[in-house]
Amino acid sequence: MQPSERQMRAQLAIFHDFIRTQAERGDPYSKVLAIPDDPYPHYDEIRARGRLYRSAIGSWVTADHKLANTILRDRRFGVRKANGEKLPEFMSFDNSMLGVDPPDHTRLRRIAAPTLNPRTADGWRSRIQEICDELIDGLLAEDKPFDLMTTFAQQLPVAVIADLVGIPERHRGAFYRISRRMTPLLEGVVTYEQTQSTQAAIREITELLVDVVAERKADPQDDMITRLLALVDEGSMSMAELVPMVTFVPLAGSETTVNLIGNGVLALLTHPEQWRLLVERPELAAGAAEETLRFDPSVQTYRRIAHERIEIAGWTLPVDAELAIMAGGANRDPQVFPDPNRFDITRTIGADTLAFSAGIHYCMGASLAKLEAEVAFATLATRMPELRRAGPVRRGDSFIIRGLREFPVAARRAF
Repeated sequence: MQPSERQMRAQLAIFHDFIRTQAERGDPYSKVLAIPDDPYPHYDEIRARGRLYRSAIGSWVTADHKLANTILRDRRFGVRKANGEKLPEFMSFDNSMLGVDPPDHTRLRRIAAPTLNPRTADGWRSRIQEICDELIDGLLAEDKPFDLMTTFAQQLPVAVIADLVGIPERHRGAFYRISRRMTPLLEGVVTYEQTQSTQAAIREITELLVDVVAERKADPQDDMITRLLALVDEGSMSMAELVPMVTFVPLAGSETTVNLIGNGVLALLTHPEQWRLLVERPELAAGAAEETLRFDPSVQTYRRIAHERIEIAGWTLPVDAELAIMAGGANRDPQVFPDPNRFDITRTIGADTLAFSAGIHYCMGASLAKLEAEVAFATLATRMPELRRAGPVRRGDSFIIRGLREFPVAARRAF
């Protein structure tokens, strides 16, 4: 039975009051959950508590890179409780690949793999460049300050994903608007209003995709929907699974890339010597993307559940123990990344960052996201070399997804 509005509001109020109280008492994990503008000092506090520590709110927490990497790769941990139960909707990601364990996760990942493998991603470079140039052409033509997030960082990934999935041109405006309303599924829905809006968006995108699927059945194309329809016909997936799969890919594939671009440009402009270096050497754009993923990743936190009694890092974890893996903190672990608080696009990153998780839940769209960011950074540096901040930024209100809502910038035409 779904909780009533009154019950959900009461649950959320209790949850937020508890977090606030524990943060005031000094618990570093609670400080992160309170969504500060800069969570990185609190990750240092978490690491100072030990490789793994029990927070005041009951979760075991780590910002140690080696331990975090180990847990993410350990099959004894999953994203649901041992009996398959998941957390309430306002505390979980979604009910697709991010929200299920093997064997369902294995099967769904295998189905999505042909669309999202690295070789397929590299074939999108020319199309990504075309979209970047079209967006920048429009911005340069207007010749006035603009919001980087709404006019560029959000537009590029959604356009790429719409092409990849197979959304017809006439549906793309609605697809974009609905996709933006679904982002709390990744961010962690934290208000009753967000819950209601997200549920409505899921219904709307489902209706839209049902129409698109019917169109693709009549007129097959070289896209994800057409490929999945072939699997439905052969019986390896059901139509009831197809629409959630196609809903999940745009959500996961666009939001993390949006914030990778926004966080990267902010870091570059906050470190002007790095921006000048990129302008002089656009071939460093891939390094800029990798360093952004380490320095200020879109996904800051992963949640895992112990599926059995586990001895790890000096603790004995019971079945269904909840672990919070601070990827943002692990990516600045000084034991792995020297001088971790320095943003350096020439850095040689010797270890894997955890920006796209690890193990069986490693993000399938990582190669495409990196490519989009690389092309975006190189194109902005080449065509808008005098890009600069034009006002204060406004951040999102999530402890899971770190990104910007508003990022005013200005640029002069290069050519």
